[in-house]
Amino acid sequence: MEFIVESLKSNRDAKYADIQAAAAKKKLKIYPIMFGRAQTLVGIVKAAPRGQGKAARAKAKAAGVAPVAAMPKRGPGRPRKQAAPTFDSLEGIVNAVKSSEQAKNRYRAALERIQSILADALS
Repeated sequence: MEFIVESLKSNRDAKYADIQAAAAKKKLKIYPIMFGRAQTLVGIVKAAPRGQGKAARAKAKAAGVAPVAAMPKRGPGRPRKQAAPTFDSLEGIVNAVKSSEQAKNRYRAALERIQSILADALS
C-alpha cells in the first residue's frame, strides 16, 4: 500500500496498470481495491463516510428512524407501492376482501399452471 501511495503522490495521474507494472518489477502484488483506497488516502477521489451505506439505511428503517428522503428511490418501470388498505369503513373492508380474493385466484391459477407443466415434464 505504501508503494501505491508514494507512486500516486509523485504522479497523481498515474493509472492502475502503470503502478501495477512498477509493483511487479519490485515483486509486489497489488489489487484494484488497494489502488482505490490509495487514491482516497492521497485525496484524488472522495469516499463516503463509513456507516452510511445500504446496511445502515436498513438498520435505520428497522428502527423507524430513517426519513423518507434517505430511502432509495424506485427505479423506472417499477410499480408504485400499494397503499395499505383502509379499514375505517365498510367499503374499505369490502375492497380489501375483494382484492384478496382476486389475488388468491391469480395465485391458484399460477400454481395450477406450474403443476401441469411439472406433470408434463415428469411424465
